[in-house]
Amino acid sequence: MEMNITNQNKLGPANFMPLEMSIEKGKASSVKRMLSGLSMREPERNYLIDVAKMNKQPEIIDLLEKVSIRKIM
Repeated sequence: MEMNITNQNKLGPANFMPLEMSIEKGKASSVKRMLSGLSMREPERNYLIDVAKMNKQPEIIDLLEKVSIRKIM
């Protein structure tokens, strides 16, 4: 599933669901592509890491742990 990123540096509502679905399906290459150049808030990242853990996706967990965190303003 492709995601349309309007602001390449931030994870927004329109592209959160496709990323979550790719994590649930274990599509590491898709997740890696979607995360490229992306930053997200810590609660979002922690949630996605939990999703990857529930679905036993260690490769995706590693990818998510490398995503840069942006401050909540």
